[in-house]
Amino acid sequence: MGTESTINILLIISYVLMAISMLGAIIFPLYHMVTDFSKAKGALLGVVAIGLLFLLSFVMSDNEVLASYEKFNITPVLSQFIGSSLVMNYVLGVGVIVIALLGEVYNAFK
Repeated sequence: MGTESTINILLIISYVLMAISMLGAIIFPLYHMVTDFSKAKGALLGVVAIGLLFLLSFVMSDNEVLASYEKFNITPVLSQFIGSSLVMNYVLGVGVIVIALLGEVYNAFK
């Protein structure tokens, strides 16, 4: 058995193990969400809030395609998606900084 065939077999095994772990990472949280929905409400609210934030940033972003974007095959929809991702990233970054500062101020007066 050559080195190349050994590498191929090991790559296939690692792909199979990766697929199994990805399925486990998807299936087990869904199972626990269905069996104990009361504990999953907070996580679902977080997912809905992130979704709403993305929709708001998608509506706010511009779909203009500049001439410099054309060499990268950027379409108006892709430009709007990139812009909304940037806006969402800025909002979440500022939110994290504000929450961290408020937490430190709260701990200082506690």
